[in-house]
Amino acid sequence: MTIDDAKRPRPRFKRRTETVAGAADPEALFGELPRTPKGVGALWSHQADQLRTYANEHRDTPDVALELPTGSGKTLVGLLISEWRRRTLGQRVVYACPTKQLARQVLQKAHDQGIPAVLLIGSHRGWDQAELARYTRGDAIAVSVYSAIFNLNSHLSDAHTLVFDDAHAAEGFVAEAWAVNIKRKLDQYDQLFDALGNSVEPSFVARMMAPEGPAADPNEVRLIPIRAVARHAEDIDRVLAGLTGDQMYRFKMLRENLASCLFYVSRREFYIRPMIPPTFEHGPYTDPVQRLYLSATLGDAGELERAFGRADIKRVPVPPAWDRAGSGRRFFVFPEMAAPPTETAEDAPETAVDEEGTSDTGLVGALLDLAKKRLLLTPDDDLATKIADVLGVPTPERFTAKDPDTGIQPFIDADKGTLLAPNRYDGMDLAADACRMILMSGLPTASHLQDHFLETKLRASQVLQERIRTRVLQGAGRCTRGPKDWAVVVVVGEDILRFLSRVEVRKSLPIELQAEISFGLDQSQEPGDALVYLAESALEQDEIWQEDAEPELAKLRREARREPRPNVAELAASTLREVRAWTYAWRQDWESAARTAVEVLENLKAPDLRPYRALWAYLGSAWSALASPDDVSPAAIRSSDLLRTAHAAATGTTWLKEVQPLPSAPYDSDPLDEKGVEGVLALLKGRLSSAVKFEYQSANMLANLNQREATKYEQGLVALGQLLGAEAFKPSGKGRADAAWLWEPFWMTVEAKSEQEAEGLLSMDYVRQANTQLASLAADRGVTAPPDGSVSVIVSPRSVVDPDAVPIAASYVYLSTPKLVMDVAHDVVRAWKELRGTAKGVMGDVLHATVARIMWEHRALPTQVRERLSRDPIRGA
Repeated sequence: MTIDDAKRPRPRFKRRTETVAGAADPEALFGELPRTPKGVGALWSHQADQLRTYANEHRDTPDVALELPTGSGKTLVGLLISEWRRRTLGQRVVYACPTKQLARQVLQKAHDQGIPAVLLIGSHRGWDQAELARYTRGDAIAVSVYSAIFNLNSHLSDAHTLVFDDAHAAEGFVAEAWAVNIKRKLDQYDQLFDALGNSVEPSFVARMMAPEGPAADPNEVRLIPIRAVARHAEDIDRVLAGLTGDQMYRFKMLRENLASCLFYVSRREFYIRPMIPPTFEHGPYTDPVQRLYLSATLGDAGELERAFGRADIKRVPVPPAWDRAGSGRRFFVFPEMAAPPTETAEDAPETAVDEEGTSDTGLVGALLDLAKKRLLLTPDDDLATKIADVLGVPTPERFTAKDPDTGIQPFIDADKGTLLAPNRYDGMDLAADACRMILMSGLPTASHLQDHFLETKLRASQVLQERIRTRVLQGAGRCTRGPKDWAVVVVVGEDILRFLSRVEVRKSLPIELQAEISFGLDQSQEPGDALVYLAESALEQDEIWQEDAEPELAKLRREARREPRPNVAELAASTLREVRAWTYAWRQDWESAARTAVEVLENLKAPDLRPYRALWAYLGSAWSALASPDDVSPAAIRSSDLLRTAHAAATGTTWLKEVQPLPSAPYDSDPLDEKGVEGVLALLKGRLSSAVKFEYQSANMLANLNQREATKYEQGLVALGQLLGAEAFKPSGKGRADAAWLWEPFWMTVEAKSEQEAEGLLSMDYVRQANTQLASLAADRGVTAPPDGSVSVIVSPRSVVDPDAVPIAASYVYLSTPKLVMDVAHDVVRAWKELRGTAKGVMGDVLHATVARIMWEHRALPTQVRERLSRDPIRGA
């Protein structure tokens, strides 16, 4: 021992301290926390109400969800419950966030409030072992991310309580643990088609593999037959075994259950997953005694239960008073609605937004230039990059929300910049001066191929409405995180404008948001230059804003009433059966899965839910077939019956015919398609039997559809209808359609606005005109009404509809584009050229079947054309 050692104080052994008595409940705990300079001094009344309800009714509930909107102190409520369960019940608690950025923010809030917490994010190999030990001993809450719970080998599997923040955003974070994405650039994309063999027709594979061009439809998506996946499971397994990186780990999560997964494919990727995640078998999620879900909006249609695969989640709803208070203030600006500018100067801003939601640097650029920092919210990466390019954002001023380590902090710290945040409608807090300008471009409908299939092929948009509404609601609130925040929200893109124009959509939103959107729709009809000044007043919160805008918003808020969307109660009640069905399917208990699927479809009775019934009837049929030992068993008979039920419910769509046609059913089994084939045969044998006449008509048609002059374009539409086998003509008389295509079980009227410029709104007059065209046609033909299911299509380069026209549009009126019509025309010409080469010397039923097959393969049968031209209902579902 040295002299210095002798002078140094000797270390002492630690002694146990007396255990601190636990607080009676989370609300009482708040008063016992140490006072810190940055901590909250008192609870709001609604926070106290939620904590009391939790303590009195749900301390032992296995699954409980608390609804607390943005800015209402949701995180503090979650932390208080977490800390109370840690202290009083002696439990290990994991507080999970969607992103690392949010996890860091929660950690900071915990420390500010004097709550012991540790941050465990990133690879478990990099975790601080001392901090991990604090969590393991129960000395601190572990703040982490969803992926730390939902993965192949969770290192947080010993929690007693799980808290999920932003649970409304969980669908992607939970389901993706059991989802594999095979991008087209990977060898496995081609190999999967080989593994599936003849289960997918060659014409579809050719379209998926074709180079960019008229034959390549980026929006086409298909569900691979479930029985085909089960039949080729070993070959599929061999292909997917070659995956690497993150996709390899995801594949391991579902490898033993490939036959239980749904396979979706587009030109972009294969997407493989169960419809509802099998969380029931994931111990790190199911073993804790309680799972607490904190959500800004719980929704009414059961989306929370579907997202977590949990059937019985008890709910503590939002405090009633908060719905009319809201968080912060937003001024919604819709530049595509703006009137022409009043200024005559050359630099007067003008609106110019194309059909993809991008704009030039006119009015949109002028609005965004009001702020040094802007947030770009888009559904995908490509659109975000394109907008930044059009706006001329310099590379040093571009920030992204993708960095796993820094997140959005560099943007927050910057004095100037644009944050590109594709598909990041949640998980970012940009409060106070961090950002006060948002550009929302495009409607966040489909975050993955399952959503895209439900929306575009199944036409089950009602099932997705709650999810879309939540994304829009959350996206608009990224910069208003507290009562004193304010922001300008610039909204571009025809789909999102039309979505927010629908009265029934707005009425389902929180009261404050209803008022703000209605106010913005009204103000946005001002001239473009005036709109810039109004947005400037909103950003500065000046006297003009305070004297004019705030009183009007208060009046709109008083008048607003919140109403749930139709059928949400029925969808919510269905979740218990849906989760149970997918639990059986994942266990490959096909008989129980099929029986439960029948229960689902029998309890989905609303007419608007018919497409969703079709899906569940198909699932029941496929699972029954897998349960059947032979073709004459009760399960096999039930499979056939359910398939017929599915086809009956799938009327008006082609997805089921693509996936699993009825046995021995011809391609033109639909009466509408049969009429189309008969019409094509009549032309093929008659007026267009001559190659010269066909080449003349087809070339003329394509030329007429490729220019804007109205008379020529209308002639092109009539010629196209004829090549589709329809009785096609231009009705005479005032207010009549530009073309009518009649297959006797179905009519389609087409109103062409080919001469319009892309800029501007599709007017209310055009929508009113389209509303009446089927009735006018019926009167001309001496019948009381058109055939059921008939549609009217407006073809226009204008993709934005006057918001006042949206609610008055008839349910059968759709908007299409000249490009889509031209794509159909090219497909029809290719089909006819193949027909002329194949049909020579073929007669009778064989010729009929050949025509049906070739038209089907080129997506030129009437049902297919109807589906392609009616993707975009003006009023919506």
